Amino acid sequence: MRGMRKWKRWAVFLLLFVVLAVGGSRTAQAEMLDMTKYNNDLITVSKVPHGKAGNKISIKMTVHNIHEKRDQELKEIWLANAEEFDDLMTENFGESDDADESDDSDAIRWYSKSFPFETDSNSFKPKAINVKAGTSKTVSLSYKLRRDLPAGYYQAFFFIGQKGKDKTAVGVNIWVSAYDGSSTEEDDNTKLDYDFSIGDNQQTPYAGYNQVMDFGVNLTNTGLKKVYDVRVDMQLDADITKFPFDINEGNYNRKMGDMESGQMVTVPYSMMVREDVKSGFFPIHYLVTYREEEGGEFSEPVDKVFYVRVKGKDDDELSADAGEQDRTKARIIVDSFETIPAEIYAGQPFELRVRMKNASSDVAASNIMFTFASEEVENTPIFTSESGSTSVVVNNMAPGATADLSMVFKAAPTAEQKSYRMTIQEQYDSPEFKNAKEEVKIALPVKQEPRLNTSTIDVMPDAIEVGSETNVMFGINNTGKVILYNVMARFEADSIQPADAYVGNIKPGETGNVDTMLTAIAPTTDDGKVKIIISYEDENGVVSETEKEMLLNVSEAFSDDGMDGMDGMDNGMDADADAAQAGGAGRIAPMLVIAALVGAGVGVVVWKRKKKKIAGEKALEDELEEELDNELGEPEMTTADVSEDETKDVEKEQNDHLKRKKK
Repeated sequence: MRGMRKWKRWAVFLLLFVVLAVGGSRTAQAEMLDMTKYNNDLITVSKVPHGKAGNKISIKMTVHNIHEKRDQELKEIWLANAEEFDDLMTENFGESDDADESDDSDAIRWYSKSFPFETDSNSFKPKAINVKAGTSKTVSLSYKLRRDLPAGYYQAFFFIGQKGKDKTAVGVNIWVSAYDGSSTEEDDNTKLDYDFSIGDNQQTPYAGYNQVMDFGVNLTNTGLKKVYDVRVDMQLDADITKFPFDINEGNYNRKMGDMESGQMVTVPYSMMVREDVKSGFFPIHYLVTYREEEGGEFSEPVDKVFYVRVKGKDDDELSADAGEQDRTKARIIVDSFETIPAEIYAGQPFELRVRMKNASSDVAASNIMFTFASEEVENTPIFTSESGSTSVVVNNMAPGATADLSMVFKAAPTAEQKSYRMTIQEQYDSPEFKNAKEEVKIALPVKQEPRLNTSTIDVMPDAIEVGSETNVMFGINNTGKVILYNVMARFEADSIQPADAYVGNIKPGETGNVDTMLTAIAPTTDDGKVKIIISYEDENGVVSETEKEMLLNVSEAFSDDGMDGMDGMDNGMDADADAAQAGGAGRIAPMLVIAALVGAGVGVVVWKRKKKKIAGEKALEDELEEELDNELGEPEMTTADVSEDETKDVEKEQNDHLKRKKK
């Protein structure tokens, strides 16, 4: 019974835990509040902005100016700070953020009063929107979410109007998912799914009154996702103080197509600057629209601003005492340059060709003198003119005109391998500016010829047999002024197996050593020269080679194969040779004598066999004796390296033969 009661207690405890867990999970996500009645028809939001705790969130809304009077313009929008946020939440949604039970007893609902953003002083600066009466404009604002926010709906409040004057508060719901630790880079916290930048990597376009300004506006997709059917619409204005161009087209909408994340496109324009325009910088507004999905609905327009600079007639009316900054002068730049040859080597002459251009659109230059001034090292110029003169005169250059300059220089032999400056000093006249002085610079890279030599090449041994190895050693000396990178020595010949030896990098004045083994694979058929190819790289990885030679003779390996023909006689000689070796008598006798005696013995044996076969036939015996004479002849014999018994047998056979011959 006690065990049963104990089990029941545990069951009740577990059931209570599950109920509490389920109830707690239902309070984990705050409810979205109804903000429509609170926004006074000033803003609309097409969809709830989503973001992750710890990351940035983009809040996009359309601002509507419902006023009827033209002078009632909505100029700015800015974020409410934490204190203002608390006041607005209390004013509109009550004091408490505790959980409240709804009519559904199974659900517990609540809303959060937490200020959701990480902010600094810049977070509350107003953003200009300039929405005129009766019009609307889409704006996008980005803020970083607090990392400690639980998942759920939160609220963001803004003021619309003009800071320090009249303002109206509006609010939007935002959805925040909990921080999961997946974002480790700062860039992950700053990039949005859909965003653009304008004017990247370009200078402000410039033109004078009554001139055509041909310019492009660089538009970059800085969002994380691809966008489709991008359109850019330049915003026109009849007010000459706000828009400096003549309006000749019905609209200036440009279709740029699809854009991948990170892609940049240039939006082209050609505009005539108004005649009565005032000099200055003008902000030009562009509305960018796109589709988030192919074939989907267009997004709300994103307003981007790009500046242009124009010159008006007011700049032409200069006073007599106008300063240098108030007077206009030509701007002469280097349009292009080249050298012949293309690579400049220390100690070698080269021709420098420079094309200068008057980059001014409406200011001419005259009486122009160009002077080339070389960079100096220890008070010595790197480039010296072979003619002695370093100046060139050009009579005049109209706006946009070019002039080609040419001069021959020589680079100092001791110059280190690197780029050196050549300054082109300019002195010229313009209509409003006499004796204007400017200078431009170009960089000329100078290279040093790589140089090397080798020490004595040691080959030990210098004559080997096939299958044997020899050791090769020598040093590679860097006698130039540049580092030799990845130095290698390669050995090639028909008589050896190809081999490589890696040396590494060799600094100027230092030596790299080669120590390697070569294996012979075939006898030498030529003069025995082995080719040594030394290769190295420069700082750009370009490979160069130089060749050296060494001598190595390879011969056939020694073999006992030539003695195989003696195998038939080995059996008859083994016993006699052993006996002679045991007696010590034949150690200094030549082997040739033994071979002769053995041949004689073989002849005697043959003769005996023939004699038995022709016994009783005298005529045939004489014939055989004559044949035997031809075989034996009169050999000189010695008993060296022959046993005593064998010698006696041979002598007896010879004596018997001589007796028969006398008979």
